[in-house]
Amino acid sequence: MTPALSVDELIDRRPLSATQWWVLGLCTLIVLLDGFDVQAAAFSGPALAVAWQLERSAMGPVYAAGLAGMAVGALLLGPLGDRYGRRPALLLSVLAFGGCTLLTAWAQNFEQLLAMRFVTGLGLGGALPNTTALISEYAPRRHRNLCVAVTFLGIPLGGIVGGLLASWLLPRYGWPSVYLVGGLAPLALLPLLWRMLPESVSFLVSKGATAQADDILRRIDPAAAALVKPAETAATASHFPVRVLFEPGYAGDTLKLWATFFTNLIAVYFLISWIPTLIVEAGFELRYATWATVALNLGGAAGPLLLARLTTLWGTRRVLPATLLLAALSVIITGRVSQSLPLLLVLVFCCGFFSFGAQISLNTLAAHIYPTRARSTGVGWALGIGRIGSILGPLVGGLLLQMKLGLANYFLVFSTLLFAAAASAFVVRRHQPPDSSKTRAG
Repeated sequence: MTPALSVDELIDRRPLSATQWWVLGLCTLIVLLDGFDVQAAAFSGPALAVAWQLERSAMGPVYAAGLAGMAVGALLLGPLGDRYGRRPALLLSVLAFGGCTLLTAWAQNFEQLLAMRFVTGLGLGGALPNTTALISEYAPRRHRNLCVAVTFLGIPLGGIVGGLLASWLLPRYGWPSVYLVGGLAPLALLPLLWRMLPESVSFLVSKGATAQADDILRRIDPAAAALVKPAETAATASHFPVRVLFEPGYAGDTLKLWATFFTNLIAVYFLISWIPTLIVEAGFELRYATWATVALNLGGAAGPLLLARLTTLWGTRRVLPATLLLAALSVIITGRVSQSLPLLLVLVFCCGFFSFGAQISLNTLAAHIYPTRARSTGVGWALGIGRIGSILGPLVGGLLLQMKLGLANYFLVFSTLLFAAAASAFVVRRHQPPDSSKTRAG
């Protein structure tokens, strides 16, 4: 008699099924629209500053308000995904950021814009931890790094699509058009998510909903027998999930992970928020600011794919610190090149490649460190702490711009944070190991 398999064993043994491809595709769409709306303020910032007769540096609080909302959203909606399910938390997140982005198009003054960016951030912040948890629980271990990387390609792809759309929309329809498109698209996706996005099987089993879990598993494998509950039972899953992050064996890694998220996301959101403005500050035409945004996001799209492969072969202990060191070096060099536009765009690409790539690997590591009962919470709180740090990126960028210290010094400040991120990533204890089957096959 063939013994029954646990959820993880069944998923690990099989190739990706149609149900798993649907989860991957829908989560990628959510993250793409999330990435568009995260960067909507950066796309529209220069045009809005002209329309409202603001100094370019005045946009710093607008960028920071969105990030503050994302921090609060990650802290609140991450645990919501562990308590009530990844699916309802994702539906609520998409509704929130889609609706609030749409309403931003009717902002009449600076205070309304700040408020709408904060509320939009609540939804944006809730989407990422729950998509990370859902993908991690549907992907076989041998493909998990790649699946998470592909899903999070949505962030730079959202930036690329948004940058290209903004370059066409802004001259014709003005800054509100960016928010109209950014709001209507996720709202249009909601009916498909409601119909097609399944709940996490591991979550259902941990809550004792074995009939629902068995139905989904039979769609993954029609021959699936009665499943065995994973080690995490409904009893252990009922604990307040944030407490798990500080249980023995997790507390040290939680603090080290938070430090890495905090420092890396400060640098990432400095780049996202201020690259367009800094290109103009360097003396190039406004249209080249959009080119730089696209270059940054192209690098961010390419980096996670290569790093997912390297992480599978070598594990996160070797790959993550090295990637963050290369990100720091790229940022330093970028600040010292301001005369050659082609070279500057190549260096901006490298900044996106290494800094975005490291962040996707960090998301995967966070999902690996924590168990099912606290996975969304672990990822959400790491992102939330990181978002709190990343609020400083736009604000400090605006302050440096006001001080007129020059591009080299702007970028030097943020490169030091990437060096610190590399150090904190190296000392994490529960690093994701190499996939031994991939290592042998290679």
